Amino acid sequence: MLALSQPLSAAPLIINTEDYPPFNYPDEQGQIIGSATQVLRDALRAADIDAEFRLLPWARAYTAARLREQNCVYSTTRTAEREALFRWAGPLAVNEWAAFSLAGQDIKASSIQELADFRVGSFREDAVGNHVAAQGIDVLRAPNERENLARLNAGLVDVIVTGKATGEFLANAKNVALSHLFTFYRAPLYLACHPSVSKDLIKRLQHHLPPLGETLGVSRHE
Repeated sequence: MLALSQPLSAAPLIINTEDYPPFNYPDEQGQIIGSATQVLRDALRAADIDAEFRLLPWARAYTAARLREQNCVYSTTRTAEREALFRWAGPLAVNEWAAFSLAGQDIKASSIQELADFRVGSFREDAVGNHVAAQGIDVLRAPNERENLARLNAGLVDVIVTGKATGEFLANAKNVALSHLFTFYRAPLYLACHPSVSKDLIKRLQHHLPPLGETLGVSRHE
């Protein structure tokens, strides 16, 4: 009964994420690691914020943060459609959005519009796929990013749109040779929290995150 009488803010923050290397993914022991994960863990520790990390499929991780109190999700692209749904902290990293085909395929494209004649793959609730679909391209949705790559390798899609670092990381792990067609956006990645997470907590966390320019890889003179 004592736990029930404690303020909601005393409970650990539930931080949901997905398998999306190199930003967030499980190691061989099942611990969540990655570049964005490390930035976030360091800031949480410095801000003295208790948090519990959970690895879920992206659609479930996103929905948990959207609907459940004291839940957050990362690494999340901060779009106009999502802006009012969450409280935001970050950025934690930067994700370059790119299109890939299998190496050796006779596929030539240098813009999203030129993908119209190809079968294009992404995965559920992914901002990259949503962006491409919004340009009028039919996008076939896999359950997750690893399955997206597997479909490309199996010839079920001609092109995948994904984070450049993620596509290259997963392809290298599976010995899949990719051809980088083009990069079309550079998206900062954030922690997105349910509105029940207090503004004060978000402010404390933001204070301990790296400066924007440092996260984006921009020098002080740029």
